[in-house]
Amino acid sequence: MGPILFQPAAQGALPTLLAATSPDAKAGIYYGPGRLSETRGLPKPGKIAPQALNTAAASRLWEVSKQLTHVDFDAIANS
Repeated sequence: MGPILFQPAAQGALPTLLAATSPDAKAGIYYGPGRLSETRGLPKPGKIAPQALNTAAASRLWEVSKQLTHVDFDAIANS
């Protein structure tokens, strides 16, 4: 089942690398696999799930992440 539904980890990292390092990457764009319903293939701009645009959920996730990790990311960013 693995080779059919999934791609190798190195290929799965490509969208993140593209977003972080490519001068062609645009802010606010989600990059993901470009084939088979965005599950495989080389990176390309993908569809952003409606849940990912929910600012209330994002804020709650941020607060819970700080609580669970005991890290104040805001303080780190402002230092």
